Amino acid sequence: MTSRIILVTGANRGIGFCIAQVLAQKNVEDTVIITARGQESASQAIQKLRGLGARTHLDSAVLDVTSDESIHALISVIQERYGRLDVLINNAGIAAVPSSDLSDYRQVYNAILNTNVTSVGLMITLLLPLLLKSPNPKVINISSGRASITRLTLGDLPATVSVPYSVSKVALNVMTLEMAKAEPRVAFFLANPGHCKTAFNGYKGKKDPLLGAEVAANLVYGDYKSGFWHNDGGEMEMMPW
Repeated sequence: MTSRIILVTGANRGIGFCIAQVLAQKNVEDTVIITARGQESASQAIQKLRGLGARTHLDSAVLDVTSDESIHALISVIQERYGRLDVLINNAGIAAVPSSDLSDYRQVYNAILNTNVTSVGLMITLLLPLLLKSPNPKVINISSGRASITRLTLGDLPATVSVPYSVSKVALNVMTLEMAKAEPRVAFFLANPGHCKTAFNGYKGKKDPLLGAEVAANLVYGDYKSGFWHNDGGEMEMMPW
């Protein structure tokens, strides 16, 4: 394939922006579509990427993954402009800590699961017809080390600050596995960027987000087996389930 149409959700900041930044330095013939919930945010992200030396074609689209209307509008834009989608990177997500007010607990759980799981499933399902027009379609879902049941069982991870977030990423992993079995014409991947230093975690992470973003970029351009991937020390490795 000489060119790819790549969609990155939530690409105006954080790890999503870094993924777009890494991709924008790759194949000059590719198109990276930056999505954000507002057009101004998406346009500002593109301006910043160009200032950082982007080589690829950059496009923008408004997307609120929790809105069915917004998803359908995005599909219309991609269909009209490109007629296909080669790579879908589901990055948009939220994390929140339930307060001590129990009346808030259900709302927080539902919001996180709706954004991080339900909306991802809907994005994949609705964009599947466009993905199947690609000769090599890929779906890359941004997961987390918190989704590794093995690591949690072995005690490799400290206590989480957001149980709902961790639960959502485990559910995302299972959903990705099931979708991969249901649709073998598409290559499905899970990417763990690691604990990166971004606004998402209050800049408490220790990993360079550009290094974390390389996981998704490698899956876009490399020939990897479908699975749960991360880059530990710069080397791509499979994560334990």
